[in-house]
Amino acid sequence: MNTCTAAKTEITAILFDMDNTLFDFAAAKIASCGKICEFLGKGTDWDLMRYFLNSGLGYENHANIEKFMKDNGIYNEADYETAVCIYESVKLNSLVLYDNVVPTLEKIKSAGIKTAIITDAESSQAKKRLTKTNLAQYFDCAVSPDISGARKPEPPTFLYALEKLGAAAGVSMVVGDSLRREVEPANRLGMTSVYAKYGDWMKIPAKDVIPDYTIENFGELAGILSLK
Repeated sequence: MNTCTAAKTEITAILFDMDNTLFDFAAAKIASCGKICEFLGKGTDWDLMRYFLNSGLGYENHANIEKFMKDNGIYNEADYETAVCIYESVKLNSLVLYDNVVPTLEKIKSAGIKTAIITDAESSQAKKRLTKTNLAQYFDCAVSPDISGARKPEPPTFLYALEKLGAAAGVSMVVGDSLRREVEPANRLGMTSVYAKYGDWMKIPAKDVIPDYTIENFGELAGILSLK
């Protein structure tokens, strides 16, 4: 579903969010939390997932697992180390690409459009996910907080990616599942914004943020870009 009938201008570069835009990262994390709870014999997938969401320790910080174990009176170092291994392994192996990601990226690459990943995952984590899903080949660069020095929605990540691609904001596009973290900064920087609604599993309201396009399937990008 498009909120506009045609792109503002010819797009020469696209910045893609990674998690929940290219693949279902939320489902992978929930699966990893479930396997940890099975191993520990305590709690459910969402009992642990809430720690990653609400503890303030960081969305991928292993300290969430430690806190969960200590709060439930089951902490010991050996089980904690095993739980961390389960978390990293299951999280990575549970990644599933959304429909039409690969064929659409193939079209974008064939059209000569420059591409970058903009993510709040650390670069080591981003590399693992892109390698596991075989997507690294489709991107000219990947920008993480440890590279740009900031997290979305702050501008540095977006500006760093544009600089690396040698692209201007006015002929660039941002595709992401978060209205606040991707669409809003894209709008402010004068970039074409695409809201990947299919991946917005948290659905946090942001009525004041209006994307240029809203898509229900990754493949709709080809139409927006007039790619065959």
